[in-house]
Parts: sequence; C-alpha cells; structure tokens
Amino acid sequence: MKIKTKRKIQLSVLPSLIGLLTGTLITGTLLMINFSKFTSKDVYDYLEAKNIIEKYFYKDAADTEYLSTALKGMAVGLDDPYSAYMTPKELNEQIISNRGSLVGIGVSVTQDKNGDYIIAEVNEESPAHDADLQVGDVIVSVSGVKVNNMDFEKLIEYIRGEDNTEFEMTISRDGVEIEKKLLRKVIESVTVEYTPLQNKIGYIKIKNFKEVTAKQFLEAMKQAIEDKSEGIIFDVRDNGGGMVNTCEKCLDPLLPEGDIAVAEFRDGSVKTICRSDSMEIQMPMTVIVNGNSASAAELFAAALRDFGKAQLVGEKTFGKGIMQDTFTMSNGGAMKLTVAKYRTTKSECYHEIGLTPDYEVKLPEGVDISAPDITKDPQLKKAIDLLI
Repeated sequence: MKIKTKRKIQLSVLPSLIGLLTGTLITGTLLMINFSKFTSKDVYDYLEAKNIIEKYFYKDAADTEYLSTALKGMAVGLDDPYSAYMTPKELNEQIISNRGSLVGIGVSVTQDKNGDYIIAEVNEESPAHDADLQVGDVIVSVSGVKVNNMDFEKLIEYIRGEDNTEFEMTISRDGVEIEKKLLRKVIESVTVEYTPLQNKIGYIKIKNFKEVTAKQFLEAMKQAIEDKSEGIIFDVRDNGGGMVNTCEKCLDPLLPEGDIAVAEFRDGSVKTICRSDSMEIQMPMTVIVNGNSASAAELFAAALRDFGKAQLVGEKTFGKGIMQDTFTMSNGGAMKLTVAKYRTTKSECYHEIGLTPDYEVKLPEGVDISAPDITKDPQLKKAIDLLI
C-alpha cells in the first residue's frame, strides 16, 4: 500500500524542535546575571508593549506567552541559526532527542491530507511489532480517544507514559477496525548499523551522534573484529552531527593517545574537547561523506584523516565547525548558544568551508544510501577499492 504523506513523525524517538545540525553539549549551567544592566525603563517598555497589544490587537491575546516569545527574539537577534531559546518543554524534548531513547511503542507515522495518522514503519523488537501493528494501519483511537486531526503533540501525550504500562489502541486495517493492547517500553534509537561486505571489509553506518551511539558503535566495531575484517568503511553521509562527547567516545579506540580536537572561545582560550587513550585499533579505514555530513560527523571524518587513519570519499561536507552549549534558566527553559569554534589539533577549522574528500565521487540521482549496495553506489565502491 503506497502512502501519500505530508510529514513523517517518529513516535519512538521524538526529533529535536531546534534543528538537526547541532553539536549540543547539555551542561545545565547556572548563569550569574548582572541585573544592574536592566533599568526600570526596560521593564516599563515591555509592560507598555504588552498592554498595547492586549488592548488594541484585533484578537484576544490575553494568554499569549509574551516572555517566551521575547526570549526567543533575543536569540534570533544573534543572527546565528544554531542559537535558540528553548521553553521548558522544548528543552526536555532536546534532552530526549540527545539521549536517543525514550518510552514509546516503536513506530513512525505519517499524517495524510484527511488528518489520519498512518503507520509508516514498525521497529523490530518493539511493543508495536509484538502487537502485530503493520505498515499501512490507520490509528483510529488511543485509550478510547479519536485521533483524526489531533495535534501531534497531543497524540504523543496519549502514547507516551510510564515504562511497562499498558494502553489500548484501535487501528483500521483494510477497512476493518481492530483493538490492540500495547505495552510501553524504553525504545532505543538505532544510530549505528554494521554490515559485513565482500573481501573481509566491515561497513559501519553512523546516522548521528546521540548518547546511545557510543555503545552501538563499540558493539559494531567488536563485531567487525570478530568477523576478522581487514578493513573498515565508516559511512557518515546524511549524518547531521550531534554530541561532541559521543563523537570522542567513537574516535577514542581508533586514534593514537593524545589530544584530538580543541575548541577556541571568544576570549581566546583553548580547551581540549576530544582526547584518545593509548588503545588504538590498527586497520585500514575509509570514510564516506556528503553535503549533509555536518558538525560531529565532520569532526569524526576530519580526525581520522588528519591523524592518517583514513581517506575521505564522496562529496564536500556541510561545513559546521562550531559548537553549542545549553544554559539552563530559573524558569525551566534554556538558552542554547554557539560558544566556540572547534577543529582537530592538526588542521584549521572547517566552519563554512567543509571538508573536501580525497576522492570526490558524485552520487547518481535517486540512489538509496540507507543500505549498502555496491552495484548502485559508486561512493561505496570507491571506498571498497581503496581498502582492497
């Protein structure tokens, strides 16, 4: 059954509302603010504007969240696409997204033009799979509440809950309504996939760098070694980045002991953000990149090349060599700000420049890179050729 969709929505791992190309480091920093810089005139201007809006705006605006909007405006005024004010709810969603796991049922859904939520993907080893939910099923109701044209955030509220609790879902399959009982469980996002290829080459695709990625990466490397792989291909195409400390954990077993990457702050100070210990895997490697490889994905590729461990294949990367820090506020929200540029200890920052591959290979239009296919993917083929 072919589904025409407006949008695809993950119910197993909720995407960040703030952007996909961030290298966020959640620190929970408490800010010491100099309130003497704020005058009574500043407060008066805010209250005056609020009063004018509530008195003269042609719609009822009494419940408008003026302060959140004003705080968002402060971040927008920085003219930096990676800085943003997050409400308490958005901050929580960002933390969940960075974690890479949450309580859910393990499906992706799409919403069609009629407002119906249709199951587009069912994760293996998930409550949805156990309950025999199938691609194409239409979600009719959750816990007895009809969901047609329901706001997505509301749908999430009904589906989420405490781990190991049950709820009922009615789905429509081929026009017949079926009652299902589902058990909520902690669902871990699959961010790393390992595939053994020909000529004893291991292929590891890294989709992003979340908290769960490091464990999955080490498991993939362990499997590649157990398979007696004689070379490894790392694929970070369409990897928008993620957490720098996770990238560090993935690079650690691959690189020699020492400082790998540093951050340079506004005051001129330099801080090491990525180190490696003495354990180092010795194996030929290549990294496949493209224009959507950004942030931590670029750092991963740059570090392996700069330390002589891998050559890059594919197309020029996005060019995001700056990192964000998140500062919590007393209202439960947070300011996420770009705080530094970063680079490897052996090369210059690639921000707004990108990484040019050692072997530039264009990908033909329409080629699916979600799974390795040497017969259709010339970038993968070149990566393999370099290891044979």
